[in-house]
Amino acid sequence: MVSVYDVFYIVAKNGSIGVKEIVRTLGKSNKDYQNIFNNVILLEKRHLVKRDKKVHVVNSTKAQELFDLIAFCLHNNVNYNIMLKDKMLYFLEKAAKKEFFTISDIKIHVGTFKFYTQALSKYGFLIIISRNPLKCKLLKSHFIISLLKYFRKKADFYVQKKRSHTPDIKRELRKYRLNIRIRHVPLNEIEKAREAGFIYSSLNLEGNPLTMPETEKLLIENIVPEKQKLESIEETMNYKRSMDVMIENSRKKIRLDKELILRYHEIAMHGKDFAGKIRRQNVFIKKNPKFVTSDWKDIEKKLNALMIKYKEFQDNRQDMDGIIRFAAYFHNEFQRIHPFIDGNSRISRLLMLHILRMHGLPVLELPIGYFDSYMDLTKRSEKRDDENFTYLIEEIILTNLKNVNNTMNGYKR
Repeated sequence: MVSVYDVFYIVAKNGSIGVKEIVRTLGKSNKDYQNIFNNVILLEKRHLVKRDKKVHVVNSTKAQELFDLIAFCLHNNVNYNIMLKDKMLYFLEKAAKKEFFTISDIKIHVGTFKFYTQALSKYGFLIIISRNPLKCKLLKSHFIISLLKYFRKKADFYVQKKRSHTPDIKRELRKYRLNIRIRHVPLNEIEKAREAGFIYSSLNLEGNPLTMPETEKLLIENIVPEKQKLESIEETMNYKRSMDVMIENSRKKIRLDKELILRYHEIAMHGKDFAGKIRRQNVFIKKNPKFVTSDWKDIEKKLNALMIKYKEFQDNRQDMDGIIRFAAYFHNEFQRIHPFIDGNSRISRLLMLHILRMHGLPVLELPIGYFDSYMDLTKRSEKRDDENFTYLIEEIILTNLKNVNNTMNGYKR
């Protein structure tokens, strides 16, 4: 059945539209007219639309905020009708209070609890810590906070404790390796979907307008989005090519060097005059003057120093803590050196993945629930914080392993 939010989105997207046009736009028949009209009346009572001969969206902050919430969901392949349910809002409000929660913390039907945790995990807003008993963690996302505030719910999130996730990572990594040995799963197919998700996430953080569904169709099914500019499509395809080269190189245990880094950038930024070239001018981060990048005259010296540290890292046997700590450091240092005119952050992420995957950590996801934490510790940060960034990367690695293990466990031959 068509929801009130389905109707609102169509009206808001069009600005002004008749009820019969709403019915047709939603692909419904005349028998659905009354339900859709009733939803228009409900939206009018909520002061989100107004009617005369057509239905118009109200020019208000409230209407704009609701449209933004729904648009975010559509862009990220999230079912907004699930996210905007009263019971889901109640669930989110309670789940946000504790870093780790179980059903005993939320007075809700066990079936609903499982459905919501599975949905939020699928969308990338929640980590399932354990399944028996079912223990979860809701990620502190700006979207979740905005959603709760819009519906006048308390958005009081837990204070995250600093802790190492390496014991859990080692346990999940053992499960991953066991799954590969005993299960006949098409790992390449699983990796394709995960790679598409990472490419979407990485480019979305840089402003690429392709949605998650569009990115998946483009990269997995070769279906080109009709309403997107060629430049955005090419940017996505180029980044995939650089990712594919990185995945193959890390599988072959090929070490990073300056030449390979320039090659990654050349592929990712193909068609740009500056592709694969060290910048010879100063740059700054838009909207964050406190994120200081290197003077162009210091780039070669700083890159050389970073690669010396990388060689030392590679030449010495590393435990799990050391691998993750150095990968996080390399990302942060490279991003602050900022050796290119553009494309530095996406290459920083790619290089971090190269290091992690080369050392047996199959990281290939950046769930949307981590977007804000990641940005707050990188390009939106006021000061560098390698310690908390390392904790974040540990948690992202753990989430990657849990997700891929769950996918393999659920695979049916």
